[in-house]
Amino acid sequence: MSSVSVGWGRHILLVGSNHQENLALQYLAAALENSGFVVQVVGFNERADAPAVLAQLNATPPLLVGIQIAFQYAVDDGLWLGECMRDAGYRGHITAGGHVATFCYAELLEGNSPLDSVVRHEGEVTLCEMAMRLLKGETLLGLAGCAFRGADGVQLMPIRPLCRHLDELAFPRRPDMPYRVAGVPIAFVVASRGCHGDCNYCCINAFTRDAGGPGYRLRSAENVAAELVPLAKRGVRVVFFQDDLFLLPGEKATMSRLEGFAKAMHQQQLPRLQLWIKGRPEAVTRNVLRAAKQLGALHLFLGIENACNERLKYLGRTHQAEDAERALALCAEEGVHPSFNVMLFDPESTLAHVEQNLDFMERHNDLPWNLCRTEIYPGTRLFATLSAAERLRGDYRSWGYVMTCPEAELLFRIARVSLHERALATRSLQNRLISLAFAWQLHMELFPGKTTQAIAAEAVALGIETRLDTVAMLRRAAEWVKNNRRFATPREVSEFAVEEGRQAGLRDFPRHQQAERIWDMLQARGIAFTEPATQRPMGNAAVQLSGIQ
Repeated sequence: MSSVSVGWGRHILLVGSNHQENLALQYLAAALENSGFVVQVVGFNERADAPAVLAQLNATPPLLVGIQIAFQYAVDDGLWLGECMRDAGYRGHITAGGHVATFCYAELLEGNSPLDSVVRHEGEVTLCEMAMRLLKGETLLGLAGCAFRGADGVQLMPIRPLCRHLDELAFPRRPDMPYRVAGVPIAFVVASRGCHGDCNYCCINAFTRDAGGPGYRLRSAENVAAELVPLAKRGVRVVFFQDDLFLLPGEKATMSRLEGFAKAMHQQQLPRLQLWIKGRPEAVTRNVLRAAKQLGALHLFLGIENACNERLKYLGRTHQAEDAERALALCAEEGVHPSFNVMLFDPESTLAHVEQNLDFMERHNDLPWNLCRTEIYPGTRLFATLSAAERLRGDYRSWGYVMTCPEAELLFRIARVSLHERALATRSLQNRLISLAFAWQLHMELFPGKTTQAIAAEAVALGIETRLDTVAMLRRAAEWVKNNRRFATPREVSEFAVEEGRQAGLRDFPRHQQAERIWDMLQARGIAFTEPATQRPMGNAAVQLSGIQ
């Protein structure tokens, strides 16, 4: 482990994604600042961002660098960035944190790793105590909540209990300028930690269970409302609740929670805010939707996951397909806009299961949805099940599996190529269309009128066209699999998938352009309606400002 003297000072550098606000790092930054440290949070979304990170590192060499490794796909880039820091001459302490770091601490610290330690589970207290020890030149031996490289190899310290009283945490440090969606200032907030579900694939459940629980903890409504006050004064008009589940199990509990929020927000004299919330189909009732809408809920990301009861049971979900249909119908009746994902593939999916989900997706083509495969996260029951059956493929950087059904497996391999840019990539067209749907929904609520209606209608039509095309592609691929699986060579499979992807790319090029044009238009209109002319930021959004209605 790196030896750090007292002379390094109190500067700390935290590095992680900043596509949007990064609440994990912002909570850590607030905790460290309360402990007397000076913290810089720097964005690192891809390797091209490394020069900016290194410039900050060299400008004020920090006592401690924290690299966020929340997901498996971030492992290689996170370690590579650490190596770049070492190559640049940094000899201070580098730690990592996040879900992957919590479960794969040994793999991350072994060999010639640039990391000195890993912060496991929730990091506010552990990271502050780590920084204080480094400031004093002390070792990490006995520091609960971490693992580190010692003289005898990787040393694992005792687990630190989870924070049980979330109101005690400092509010996350906010960026200088609020993030904007559709030109409207928005803030990302968490009103709870963990999840009250117990899904077999869920990394959140695994994370809290490994730390000894409790699995689900709530902030008080009064504490959340107090956090919203300074945000509203900065012009924030939209709150994106990133809670994995904002709606509680049971109508009575949810209604009590929503009423508590309404009372606390009224007492703080907060303006009406528009909300993005999340919930499970079984938690959606007419009364809940009406109370949520009265509070300001505009959009509900619904945890549907699958439209087949057999798959839902396998995944450990507590709802059935009819609950999803009922919840979607209620949303339509009560004027709350839903969106959802479908886990189209899992280790035991069959072609028949996939086709059942395609029927559901086609039936709801007017709603913003996307598709994915059930991924495997360390610490989950699904990970343990596949590991015991010796079915895991890959390593801690990217765990995978082969499905039991050969036809479903082949269909997934085709979809992974043909639908990558359309649906499976982080910045896919269909993910963009979900964001675009929320953008026009905001404008319909905040800036109603004929122009907004026309923009919304264009966005809706684009989404329907794209999603119907996705279903058609999957049906065509499924039919090809049925007819060719036993006889097709790997080359023929590859040629079919690549050609399907090429044709999709040709169709999607103008769709991408249309989506970005609508997005820029909404951004520009939102800025025009929410900012004085002298304060409007220039750039891509500004080019659309002329002629706004």
